[in-house]
Amino acid sequence: MRRVLLMTASFGSGHNQAAYAVMEALKDRDAEVEVVDYVGLLNPALRSFAKFSLIQGVKRAPGLYGLFYKSMSRIDPDSALQRYVNHIGIERIQEYIAYYRPDCIASTFPTPMGVVGELRRAGKIDVPNLAIVTDYTAHRQWYHDFADHYFVATDEVKRDLVSYGIPEEAVDVAGIPLRRKFREENVQRLLSHRPELIRSIGFQEDIPIILLMGGGSGILADPGVWETFIPESGMQYLIICGHNRRLERRFSTIQSERVRVFGYTNEIEKFMAMADLIVTKPGGLTLTESIAMRLPLLIYRPIPGQEEANARFAEQAGVAVCVKSPAEAQAFLLSVREDPSILVRMREASSAMPTCGAAERIAQKIMLYATKKLPCRSVSPAWPTELLPT
Repeated sequence: MRRVLLMTASFGSGHNQAAYAVMEALKDRDAEVEVVDYVGLLNPALRSFAKFSLIQGVKRAPGLYGLFYKSMSRIDPDSALQRYVNHIGIERIQEYIAYYRPDCIASTFPTPMGVVGELRRAGKIDVPNLAIVTDYTAHRQWYHDFADHYFVATDEVKRDLVSYGIPEEAVDVAGIPLRRKFREENVQRLLSHRPELIRSIGFQEDIPIILLMGGGSGILADPGVWETFIPESGMQYLIICGHNRRLERRFSTIQSERVRVFGYTNEIEKFMAMADLIVTKPGGLTLTESIAMRLPLLIYRPIPGQEEANARFAEQAGVAVCVKSPAEAQAFLLSVREDPSILVRMREASSAMPTCGAAERIAQKIMLYATKKLPCRSVSPAWPTELLPT
Protein backbone atom coordinates (compact mmCIF):
# COMPACT_ATOMS: atom_id res chain seq x y z
CA MET A 1 0.00 0.00 0.00
CA ARG A 2 1.39 3.40 -1.03
CA ARG A 3 1.57 6.23 1.49
CA VAL A 4 0.64 9.78 0.54
CA LEU A 5 1.21 12.83 2.73
CA LEU A 6 -1.14 15.75 2.05
CA MET A 7 0.06 19.02 3.57
CA THR A 8 -2.35 21.89 4.15
CA ALA A 9 -2.73 25.01 6.30
CA SER A 10 -5.70 26.20 8.34
CA PHE A 11 -5.95 29.68 6.84
CA GLY A 12 -9.63 29.41 6.01
CA SER A 13 -11.19 26.01 5.41
CA GLY A 14 -10.58 25.79 1.67
CA HIS A 15 -7.05 24.37 1.78
CA ASN A 16 -8.17 21.70 4.25
CA GLN A 17 -11.31 20.78 2.31
CA ALA A 18 -9.30 20.37 -0.89
CA ALA A 19 -6.88 18.07 0.91
CA TYR A 20 -9.72 15.95 2.29
CA ALA A 21 -11.31 15.75 -1.16
CA VAL A 22 -8.07 14.37 -2.60
CA MET A 23 -7.76 12.03 0.39
CA GLU A 24 -11.18 10.52 -0.41
CA ALA A 25 -10.13 9.89 -4.00
CA LEU A 26 -6.78 8.42 -2.95
CA LYS A 27 -8.41 6.03 -0.49
CA ASP A 28 -10.62 4.83 -3.34
CA ARG A 29 -7.30 3.78 -4.92
CA ASP A 30 -6.23 1.89 -1.78
CA ALA A 31 -3.66 4.45 -0.69
CA GLU A 32 -2.80 5.18 2.93
CA VAL A 33 -3.24 8.93 3.39
CA GLU A 34 -2.28 11.40 6.10
CA VAL A 35 -3.52 15.02 6.07
CA VAL A 36 -1.23 17.30 8.08
CA ASP A 37 -1.71 20.98 8.95
CA TYR A 38 1.66 22.59 8.32
CA VAL A 39 1.14 25.38 10.87
CA GLY A 40 -0.16 22.98 13.52
CA LEU A 41 2.77 20.65 12.91
CA LEU A 42 5.22 23.44 13.69
CA ASN A 43 3.37 24.58 16.81
CA PRO A 44 -0.24 23.61 17.68
CA ALA A 45 -0.68 26.82 19.68
CA LEU A 46 0.43 28.84 16.67
CA ARG A 47 -2.40 27.48 14.51
CA SER A 48 -5.21 29.30 16.35
CA PHE A 49 -3.16 32.48 16.68
CA ALA A 50 -2.21 32.51 12.99
CA LYS A 51 -5.80 31.89 11.91
CA PHE A 52 -7.13 34.62 14.25
CA SER A 53 -4.47 37.08 13.06
CA LEU A 54 -5.32 36.45 9.41
CA ILE A 55 -9.05 36.91 9.97
CA GLN A 56 -8.52 40.12 11.92
CA GLY A 57 -6.07 41.45 9.35
CA VAL A 58 -8.46 40.78 6.48
CA LYS A 59 -11.38 42.23 8.43
CA ARG A 60 -9.72 45.40 9.75
CA ALA A 61 -7.10 46.17 7.11
CA PRO A 62 -7.93 44.45 3.80
CA GLY A 63 -5.85 46.97 1.86
CA LEU A 64 -2.80 46.17 3.97
CA TYR A 65 -3.37 42.46 3.41
CA GLY A 66 -3.54 43.13 -0.33
CA LEU A 67 -0.21 44.96 -0.24
CA PHE A 68 1.35 42.07 1.67
CA TYR A 69 -0.04 39.57 -0.86
CA LYS A 70 1.34 41.54 -3.80
CA SER A 71 4.72 42.14 -2.16
CA MET A 72 5.14 38.41 -1.47
CA SER A 73 4.40 37.73 -5.14
CA ARG A 74 7.27 40.00 -6.17
CA ILE A 75 9.96 38.20 -4.18
CA ASP A 76 12.76 36.86 -6.36
CA PRO A 77 12.81 33.05 -5.99
CA ASP A 78 16.61 33.22 -5.73
CA SER A 79 16.57 35.83 -2.94
CA ALA A 80 17.64 35.33 0.65
CA LEU A 81 14.13 36.26 1.81
CA GLN A 82 12.51 33.54 -0.30
CA ARG A 83 15.13 31.08 0.89
CA TYR A 84 14.20 32.00 4.47
CA VAL A 85 10.48 31.50 3.81
CA ASN A 86 11.22 28.09 2.32
CA HIS A 87 13.10 27.10 5.47
CA ILE A 88 10.34 27.89 7.98
CA GLY A 89 9.83 24.71 9.98
CA ILE A 90 12.15 22.69 7.77
CA GLU A 91 13.59 20.54 10.58
CA ARG A 92 10.13 19.63 11.88
CA ILE A 93 8.93 18.78 8.37
CA GLN A 94 11.98 16.59 7.77
CA GLU A 95 11.35 14.77 11.06
CA TYR A 96 7.73 14.11 10.15
CA ILE A 97 8.63 12.85 6.68
CA ALA A 98 11.20 10.49 8.23
CA TYR A 99 8.51 9.25 10.63
CA TYR A 100 5.70 8.76 8.08
CA ARG A 101 7.89 7.67 5.11
CA PRO A 102 5.49 8.81 2.35
CA ASP A 103 5.82 7.69 -1.26
CA CYS A 104 4.52 11.08 -2.42
CA ILE A 105 3.81 14.49 -0.88
CA ALA A 106 1.19 16.93 -2.19
CA SER A 107 0.47 20.37 -0.72
CA THR A 108 -2.62 22.59 -0.94
CA PHE A 109 -0.68 25.55 0.50
CA PRO A 110 2.54 26.96 -1.02
CA THR A 111 4.77 27.23 2.05
CA PRO A 112 5.00 23.51 2.91
CA MET A 113 5.48 22.79 -0.80
CA GLY A 114 8.48 25.15 -0.74
CA VAL A 115 9.88 23.56 2.41
CA VAL A 116 9.63 20.07 0.91
CA GLY A 117 11.30 21.44 -2.21
CA GLU A 118 14.25 22.68 -0.16
CA LEU A 119 14.65 19.26 1.43
CA ARG A 120 14.70 17.78 -2.05
CA ARG A 121 17.20 20.37 -3.24
CA ALA A 122 19.58 19.45 -0.42
CA GLY A 123 19.22 15.73 -1.06
CA LYS A 124 17.67 15.17 2.38
CA ILE A 125 14.63 13.39 0.89
CA ASP A 126 13.81 11.72 -2.40
CA VAL A 127 10.02 11.99 -2.52
CA PRO A 128 7.83 13.48 -5.29
CA ASN A 129 6.69 17.00 -4.36
CA LEU A 130 3.34 18.01 -5.89
CA ALA A 131 1.25 21.20 -5.61
CA ILE A 132 -2.54 21.59 -5.62
CA VAL A 133 -3.55 25.22 -6.23
CA THR A 134 -6.98 25.92 -4.71
CA ASP A 135 -7.72 29.37 -6.17
CA TYR A 136 -8.41 30.74 -9.63
CA THR A 137 -5.02 32.42 -9.60
CA ALA A 138 -1.49 31.30 -8.74
CA HIS A 139 0.66 33.39 -6.43
CA ARG A 140 4.38 33.42 -7.25
CA GLN A 141 5.01 31.69 -3.90
CA TRP A 142 3.89 28.52 -5.67
CA TYR A 143 7.05 28.57 -7.80
CA HIS A 144 9.78 26.16 -6.82
CA ASP A 145 12.45 24.37 -8.87
CA PHE A 146 11.89 21.17 -6.94
CA ALA A 147 8.12 20.96 -7.29
CA ASP A 148 7.49 18.08 -9.67
CA HIS A 149 3.91 18.72 -10.74
CA TYR A 150 1.13 21.28 -10.33
CA PHE A 151 -2.65 20.88 -10.45
CA VAL A 152 -4.58 24.06 -11.26
CA ALA A 153 -8.14 25.19 -11.90
CA THR A 154 -7.98 26.84 -15.33
CA ASP A 155 -5.84 27.43 -18.41
CA GLU A 156 -5.26 31.00 -17.19
CA VAL A 157 -3.72 29.76 -13.94
CA LYS A 158 -1.53 27.39 -15.94
CA ARG A 159 -0.31 30.32 -18.05
CA ASP A 160 0.57 32.21 -14.86
CA LEU A 161 2.71 29.34 -13.59
CA VAL A 162 4.40 28.86 -16.94
CA SER A 163 5.22 32.59 -17.00
CA TYR A 164 7.02 32.11 -13.66
CA GLY A 165 9.28 29.52 -15.29
CA ILE A 166 7.48 26.25 -14.54
CA PRO A 167 7.59 23.83 -17.49
CA GLU A 168 4.26 23.58 -19.31
CA GLU A 169 4.29 19.78 -19.10
CA ALA A 170 4.53 20.02 -15.29
CA VAL A 171 1.10 21.70 -14.97
CA ASP A 172 -2.25 19.90 -15.28
CA VAL A 173 -5.52 21.81 -15.62
CA ALA A 174 -7.42 19.45 -13.33
CA GLY A 175 -9.93 21.76 -11.64
CA ILE A 176 -10.33 22.41 -7.92
CA PRO A 177 -10.89 19.19 -5.95
CA LEU A 178 -14.25 18.84 -4.22
CA ARG A 179 -15.42 16.30 -1.67
CA ARG A 180 -17.46 13.31 -2.75
CA LYS A 181 -20.73 14.97 -1.70
CA PHE A 182 -20.26 17.50 -4.55
CA ARG A 183 -19.89 14.89 -7.26
CA GLU A 184 -22.45 15.24 -10.05
CA GLU A 185 -24.54 12.20 -9.11
CA ASN A 186 -24.75 13.30 -5.47
CA VAL A 187 -25.60 16.89 -6.43
CA GLN A 188 -28.42 15.71 -8.69
CA ARG A 189 -29.79 13.44 -5.97
CA LEU A 190 -29.69 16.27 -3.43
CA LEU A 191 -31.35 18.77 -5.78
CA SER A 192 -34.11 16.25 -6.49
CA HIS A 193 -34.95 16.38 -2.77
CA ARG A 194 -34.97 20.18 -2.64
CA PRO A 195 -38.75 20.49 -1.98
CA GLU A 196 -38.54 18.16 1.02
CA LEU A 197 -35.49 19.97 2.40
CA ILE A 198 -37.26 23.32 2.14
CA ARG A 199 -40.39 22.02 3.84
CA SER A 200 -38.31 20.40 6.60
CA ILE A 201 -37.29 23.84 7.91
CA GLY A 202 -40.72 25.39 7.42
CA PHE A 203 -39.84 27.50 4.37
CA GLN A 204 -41.95 27.97 1.24
CA GLU A 205 -40.77 26.96 -2.23
CA ASP A 206 -42.28 29.96 -4.01
CA ILE A 207 -40.37 32.61 -1.99
CA PRO A 208 -36.65 33.20 -2.78
CA ILE A 209 -34.22 31.66 -0.30
CA ILE A 210 -30.99 33.57 0.36
CA LEU A 211 -28.02 31.81 1.97
CA LEU A 212 -25.82 34.24 3.93
CA MET A 213 -22.36 33.01 4.93
CA GLY A 214 -19.55 34.91 6.55
CA GLY A 215 -18.77 33.97 10.11
CA GLY A 216 -17.98 37.60 10.93
CA SER A 217 -15.32 38.36 8.32
CA GLY A 218 -17.64 38.88 5.35
CA ILE A 219 -21.17 40.06 4.67
CA LEU A 220 -22.22 39.33 8.27
CA ALA A 221 -19.46 41.41 9.87
CA ASP A 222 -21.89 44.28 10.54
CA PRO A 223 -25.16 42.64 11.63
CA GLY A 224 -26.77 45.99 12.34
CA VAL A 225 -27.25 46.74 8.64
CA TRP A 226 -29.14 43.48 8.17
CA GLU A 227 -31.37 43.31 11.22
CA THR A 228 -33.88 45.72 9.68
CA PHE A 229 -33.47 44.77 6.02
CA ILE A 230 -33.92 41.00 6.34
CA PRO A 231 -37.36 40.94 8.00
CA GLU A 232 -38.69 43.61 5.61
CA SER A 233 -37.25 42.25 2.35
CA GLY A 234 -39.97 39.71 1.65
CA MET A 235 -37.51 36.84 1.18
CA GLN A 236 -36.38 33.83 3.22
CA TYR A 237 -32.91 33.61 4.77
CA LEU A 238 -30.55 30.88 5.88
CA ILE A 239 -27.82 32.54 7.96
CA ILE A 240 -24.68 30.47 8.63
CA CYS A 241 -22.49 32.00 11.34
CA GLY A 242 -19.84 29.28 11.49
CA HIS A 243 -17.99 29.13 14.81
CA ASN A 244 -18.88 32.74 15.66
CA ARG A 245 -21.21 32.25 18.63
CA ARG A 246 -21.54 35.97 19.27
CA LEU A 247 -22.81 36.51 15.74
CA GLU A 248 -25.17 33.55 16.01
CA ARG A 249 -26.71 34.97 19.19
CA ARG A 250 -27.08 38.39 17.57
CA PHE A 251 -28.89 37.10 14.48
CA SER A 252 -31.03 34.76 16.56
CA THR A 253 -32.94 37.85 17.70
CA ILE A 254 -34.49 38.15 14.21
CA GLN A 255 -35.17 34.44 13.73
CA SER A 256 -38.69 33.84 12.45
CA GLU A 257 -40.68 31.66 10.07
CA ARG A 258 -38.68 33.23 7.23
CA VAL A 259 -35.29 33.46 8.94
CA ARG A 260 -33.26 30.50 10.18
CA VAL A 261 -29.93 31.01 11.96
CA PHE A 262 -27.27 28.30 12.27
CA GLY A 263 -23.77 27.97 13.67
CA TYR A 264 -21.18 25.66 12.18
CA THR A 265 -22.42 22.93 9.84
CA ASN A 266 -20.69 20.08 8.04
CA GLU A 267 -23.69 19.72 5.73
CA ILE A 268 -23.37 22.96 3.81
CA GLU A 269 -24.41 21.14 0.63
CA LYS A 270 -27.96 20.79 2.00
CA PHE A 271 -28.21 24.52 2.62
CA MET A 272 -26.84 25.18 -0.86
CA ALA A 273 -29.44 22.84 -2.34
CA MET A 274 -32.24 24.81 -0.68
CA ALA A 275 -30.93 28.27 -1.61
CA ASP A 276 -31.62 30.36 -4.71
CA LEU A 277 -28.59 32.58 -4.08
CA ILE A 278 -25.54 32.48 -1.82
CA VAL A 279 -24.00 35.67 -0.42
CA THR A 280 -20.41 34.96 0.58
CA LYS A 281 -16.70 35.70 0.33
CA PRO A 282 -15.01 34.26 -2.78
CA GLY A 283 -12.80 31.47 -1.54
CA GLY A 284 -11.78 29.09 -4.30
CA LEU A 285 -13.50 26.10 -2.70
CA THR A 286 -16.71 27.99 -1.87
CA LEU A 287 -16.94 29.25 -5.44
CA THR A 288 -16.40 25.81 -6.90
CA GLU A 289 -18.84 24.13 -4.52
CA SER A 290 -21.49 26.72 -5.36
CA ILE A 291 -20.96 26.23 -9.09
CA ALA A 292 -21.22 22.46 -8.62
CA MET A 293 -24.54 23.00 -6.81
CA ARG A 294 -25.78 25.30 -9.65
CA LEU A 295 -26.07 28.06 -7.07
CA PRO A 296 -25.65 31.73 -8.18
CA LEU A 297 -23.30 33.83 -6.07
CA LEU A 298 -23.37 37.35 -4.71
CA ILE A 299 -19.75 38.03 -3.80
CA TYR A 300 -19.21 40.56 -1.06
CA ARG A 301 -16.21 42.87 -0.95
CA PRO A 302 -13.38 40.61 -2.19
CA ILE A 303 -10.04 41.52 -0.65
CA PRO A 304 -7.08 42.27 -2.94
CA GLY A 305 -5.23 39.14 -3.94
CA GLN A 306 -6.69 35.71 -4.52
CA GLU A 307 -10.24 36.79 -3.57
CA GLU A 308 -10.25 39.48 -6.26
CA ALA A 309 -8.98 36.95 -8.81
CA ASN A 310 -11.60 34.40 -7.77
CA ALA A 311 -14.35 37.02 -7.96
CA ARG A 312 -13.18 38.17 -11.38
CA PHE A 313 -13.25 34.58 -12.66
CA ALA A 314 -16.79 34.02 -11.34
CA GLU A 315 -18.12 37.31 -12.72
CA GLN A 316 -16.63 36.68 -16.14
CA ALA A 317 -18.20 33.22 -16.16
CA GLY A 318 -21.61 34.76 -15.45
CA VAL A 319 -22.18 32.82 -12.23
CA ALA A 320 -21.65 35.69 -9.79
CA VAL A 321 -22.18 39.39 -9.15
CA CYS A 322 -19.66 41.29 -7.05
CA VAL A 323 -20.61 44.11 -4.64
CA LYS A 324 -18.53 46.29 -2.32
CA SER A 325 -21.02 47.44 0.31
CA PRO A 326 -24.06 46.19 2.23
CA ALA A 327 -26.18 48.76 0.36
CA GLU A 328 -25.13 47.31 -3.01
CA ALA A 329 -25.80 43.79 -1.74
CA GLN A 330 -29.27 44.73 -0.52
CA ALA A 331 -30.07 46.48 -3.81
CA PHE A 332 -29.13 43.35 -5.75
CA LEU A 333 -31.24 41.15 -3.47
CA LEU A 334 -34.26 43.35 -4.08
CA SER A 335 -33.62 43.24 -7.83
CA VAL A 336 -33.66 39.43 -7.93
CA ARG A 337 -36.84 39.42 -5.87
CA GLU A 338 -38.49 41.55 -8.55
CA ASP A 339 -36.84 39.80 -11.52
CA PRO A 340 -36.22 36.07 -10.92
CA SER A 341 -34.82 35.70 -14.46
CA ILE A 342 -31.53 37.17 -13.18
CA LEU A 343 -30.90 34.06 -11.12
CA VAL A 344 -32.15 31.78 -13.88
CA ARG A 345 -29.43 33.09 -16.20
CA MET A 346 -26.77 32.73 -13.53
CA ARG A 347 -27.88 29.19 -12.74
CA GLU A 348 -27.73 28.28 -16.43
CA ALA A 349 -24.17 29.63 -16.57
CA SER A 350 -23.25 27.41 -13.60
CA SER A 351 -24.76 24.37 -15.29
CA ALA A 352 -22.50 24.91 -18.30
CA MET A 353 -19.30 24.80 -16.22
CA PRO A 354 -17.46 21.53 -15.50
CA THR A 355 -16.65 21.12 -11.81
CA CYS A 356 -16.52 17.38 -11.25
CA GLY A 357 -13.70 14.89 -11.35
CA ALA A 358 -10.82 17.10 -10.19
CA ALA A 359 -10.10 15.08 -7.05
CA GLU A 360 -10.10 11.86 -9.05
CA ARG A 361 -7.79 13.27 -11.74
CA ILE A 362 -5.38 14.58 -9.12
CA ALA A 363 -5.42 11.31 -7.16
CA GLN A 364 -4.70 9.33 -10.32
CA LYS A 365 -1.61 11.42 -11.09
CA ILE A 366 -0.44 11.32 -7.44
CA MET A 367 -0.56 7.52 -7.55
CA LEU A 368 1.56 7.50 -10.70
CA TYR A 369 4.23 9.44 -8.79
CA ALA A 370 3.80 7.33 -5.65
CA THR A 371 4.32 4.11 -7.64
CA LYS A 372 7.30 5.66 -9.49
CA LYS A 373 5.58 5.34 -12.85
CA LEU A 374 6.29 9.05 -13.24
CA PRO A 375 9.78 10.33 -12.34
CA CYS A 376 10.64 13.39 -10.29
CA ARG A 377 11.84 16.38 -12.29
CA SER A 378 15.61 16.48 -12.65
CA VAL A 379 16.96 19.86 -11.52
CA SER A 380 20.52 20.72 -10.53
CA PRO A 381 20.88 22.26 -7.03
CA ALA A 382 21.46 26.01 -7.27
CA TRP A 383 21.01 27.45 -3.79
CA PRO A 384 23.25 27.20 -0.73
CA THR A 385 22.15 24.52 1.74
CA GLU A 386 23.97 25.63 4.87
CA LEU A 387 20.67 26.40 6.64
CA LEU A 388 19.43 22.83 6.21
CA PRO A 389 19.62 20.31 9.07
CA THR A 390 22.40 17.76 8.85
